[in-house]
Amino acid sequence: MKGRFWLTALSLLLIMGILSPSVGAQEKVGNKTFREVKDFKGGHFDGTHKKGSNLVLNRGKLHKGTDTSGRYHGGDYYYGRWTAPVDAVDFDEAIASWQAVTPEGTWVEVELRARTEAGWTGWYSMGVWHSNDQPFQRHSVSGQRDEQGRVATDTLVMNHPASQVQARVTLFTEDRFLSPTLRSFGIAFSRGENEPGKVPFRGVTSSLDVPMRSQMIYPDGGEVWCSPTSTSMVMAYWANVTGKREWNQPVPTVVKGVWDYVYDGGGNWPYNTAYAASRGLEGKVVRMESMAEMERWVEAGVPVIISLAFKEGELTGSPIKSSGGHLLVVRGFDKNGDVLVNDPAGPADEQVRFTYKRAELEKLWLKHSNGTTYLIHPPGWKTPK
Repeated sequence: MKGRFWLTALSLLLIMGILSPSVGAQEKVGNKTFREVKDFKGGHFDGTHKKGSNLVLNRGKLHKGTDTSGRYHGGDYYYGRWTAPVDAVDFDEAIASWQAVTPEGTWVEVELRARTEAGWTGWYSMGVWHSNDQPFQRHSVSGQRDEQGRVATDTLVMNHPASQVQARVTLFTEDRFLSPTLRSFGIAFSRGENEPGKVPFRGVTSSLDVPMRSQMIYPDGGEVWCSPTSTSMVMAYWANVTGKREWNQPVPTVVKGVWDYVYDGGGNWPYNTAYAASRGLEGKVVRMESMAEMERWVEAGVPVIISLAFKEGELTGSPIKSSGGHLLVVRGFDKNGDVLVNDPAGPADEQVRFTYKRAELEKLWLKHSNGTTYLIHPPGWKTPK
């Protein structure tokens, strides 16, 4: 469980044609947006280049490095980098997520920097990622705190509002003939919070048949496996919908694939979506302004995973009394607008389906994680715009 609690839009749209300025609802005005780079048409390439629509290492222009800090594997490696243009965007928090394939011996690192009234920050690492346990264990980077901001595992938290941002992605390999492949990456920006209950139920009911899985049946740590259990359920749902059986992975397999060995947990948000993406799905972390946005995704056949926290008595019908950080799957809405969920905290696989009061769940989601949501679906699936 998770106890916590780019590029003006117009200029980059003209340069790169790759931005997705909102998640799900064109009428959004507000304080949250998601921008996604999908074909790497612009920016600065240094030891990297495009291959089709993906970013890969440029074998003839690689740099060579040695890990003397212990951040990686303590040895020699080759690397290349792609740096995005600077963009004007107002935010106080940002979450990066990415979709990459990392053969053994390769990895990626995503970094952000921001500009406030005090000037540019240094580069903050948003995670060192690969889908294997070799050549080292994947991890977030701890100890990133200065006078301008900090990284809370997977979230850049600014001490003062930022007005510009820049991203860069570094691709690494031990073997110069082998490259990781970055399919896309995005950033969820937020500025302040949203009040729950401001957007009413849209009146459309839905109920997706998401396979049922409990985290509680695993005695070796299952009580903290809410995020990978939720990810496992959504991956299994898509396996059933598409017939791609390889997406149906048992909970312990997903736990191993998402584990952050510095955070020491399975609740690193972008590591969960990156794992699903490494298996061929699309996965991203976004922040939504209301449950009405979520409704559109579920109507489109996409179950979503949300992050919340609650004290005793705040979530009627929950199988656990309280949680400092929890994730569950939203699979539908009933005629009253109340929320149909697969809650992995249920005591057994067949006992994870609950209906939670809309007002309660929306408040706990918006107030704890500021509307943090995993979106996982097959490539090409028709999704809200």
